[in-house]
Amino acid sequence: MTHDVDPPDLTLWPTIRHLYPLWRAQWRLVVVGLGCAVVFTTLSLLIPILVQRTIDDAIDGGDHSLLVPYLAAIVAVAAVRFGINFTRRYATARIGVTVEARLRSKLYDAYLRYPRAFYDRHATGEVISRATNDIYPVRYFIGWGVVQAIQSVLMLVGAAIVLTVVNPKLALTAAVAMPPIAILTYFFAHRVFPISRQVQRKKGHLTEASDEAVVGIEMVQAFGREDDVRDRFHDRAEAVRDETMRQASVEARFLPGLIFLPTLGIAAVLLVGGREAIAGNLTIGEFTLFITLLLQLVWPLEALGWIINLGQRATAAASRSFAWLDGIGPLPERDDPEALPEGPLPVRFEDVHFRYPTGGEVLRGIDLEVTPGEIVALCGPTGAGKTSLLNLLPRFYDPTAGRVLLGGVDARDVGLADLRGAVAIVTQKPVLFSVPLRENLLAARPDADWSDVLDACEAAGVAEFVDDLPDGYDTLIGERGVNLSGGQRQRVALARALIAGSRVIVLDDPMSAVDTETERHLVEHLRPAVAGRTVLISGQRLSTVLVADRAVVLRDGRIVEQGLPEDLIRAGGPFAELFGEEVLAA
Repeated sequence: MTHDVDPPDLTLWPTIRHLYPLWRAQWRLVVVGLGCAVVFTTLSLLIPILVQRTIDDAIDGGDHSLLVPYLAAIVAVAAVRFGINFTRRYATARIGVTVEARLRSKLYDAYLRYPRAFYDRHATGEVISRATNDIYPVRYFIGWGVVQAIQSVLMLVGAAIVLTVVNPKLALTAAVAMPPIAILTYFFAHRVFPISRQVQRKKGHLTEASDEAVVGIEMVQAFGREDDVRDRFHDRAEAVRDETMRQASVEARFLPGLIFLPTLGIAAVLLVGGREAIAGNLTIGEFTLFITLLLQLVWPLEALGWIINLGQRATAAASRSFAWLDGIGPLPERDDPEALPEGPLPVRFEDVHFRYPTGGEVLRGIDLEVTPGEIVALCGPTGAGKTSLLNLLPRFYDPTAGRVLLGGVDARDVGLADLRGAVAIVTQKPVLFSVPLRENLLAARPDADWSDVLDACEAAGVAEFVDDLPDGYDTLIGERGVNLSGGQRQRVALARALIAGSRVIVLDDPMSAVDTETERHLVEHLRPAVAGRTVLISGQRLSTVLVADRAVVLRDGRIVEQGLPEDLIRAGGPFAELFGEEVLAA
């Protein structure tokens, strides 16, 4: 069974439908933010009205005693507006930060459930980018942008009402710039959205190149590939620059117009309103009210342009994240999963076929049974399908045809948690966490008795080097086990699998990085350590394979030979050909 692990980005409206519930979930803060926006707008409209009354009643009028009360009222309203503005910004900032955290958590939780095919298809840098770079625009738009847009619209509507009440003719004159502003805004949004999507995609590619260089720094330096890596990074950085410059070019063409056009309304009001005031048809206070309100509208109109730009970036970024959240699912599980039987677990592969989504068939009709207490070694040249077969047991992948049975139960019918609790695996390149050695060993079974841990460490060869570590079992292991040798990492991973207490153990070339003497120690201690368990092991060394009760030779995804290793050596068939000089030495 294959899975779609590279769905296309969502379009605009599905993205908005996904963002809305995240925004609505913060309804208390949203109510606070919107309430503050309404009050802020009301107070912003009230101040010019008070200025108008101050001029007409106290300055130009006859009652000069009203000057101080009007001025006190203006200061009081401005102070209240200051507090309201602080509260609104704080509430909207919390909305943005909370939505950003929730979206990042949803992505991270999804990453933990995605099938291995997803990580085969997408580079680490791209995965990281969608949970970091792509979310920042969403934070600022959902937080500041949405409420600011509503406040700007309220300010435009409120100002239009006030101006119309004072002087309808002059209000119509002030609206002369609105049609071109609306047209310019439409074309701006239409042009910038696809570019914003490309900017986010290019940033993901840049993060991917950066991550690959850091993760693979040993190989980069060892093979002198610094220039190639630098050129690749610069190419992608330049692609981000070029796409960002395209976006900046669109912004440079449209945003200044959105800032300039409101001044046309001001100029028209100065012309028409000035003549009306000179003719005595408009008071000086009313004329000042018009000019003051129009000046206050410059920022809301400018803010709408910035908000549209920010909204385009946010939806372009969110569309990528929601495409993964919607389009990629974990490996399917039954609603009523079967339980694995108690006791030892036999393993059976029944006519198993498997292919990767981007390649040809890797396994072609594998039939194999492994009984409890038996160690079966998978052998074969590189690309024969050994690792692919082993990866089907913990359901890193599902077979495209056939069945994998544990205790007679199809692995697909078992809950993933139960299945992976029953199967312990040691990969070719074991991963250790940046925590003390003790915690790495107990990762699969934190409540393990320490005596069991010591026994496993003895069997896996960890006990041989642990005393040389600065703090013994409490030594902090560096990222990916960097302060341990490759062989030491493999031994820690083997000990971790033994400590897990799983009934099925999968060892994918677990001794490839250890020396011959250490391997001999591990082979001698491995059999008693896994007694009673079902064990599958793959290896490229004859000494590793000889620990097995039965060897199975794969070639081109098929079983071509199996039997006791000693018998296969004497038979001189594919097994003997595979190990070549090692067989002669044996």
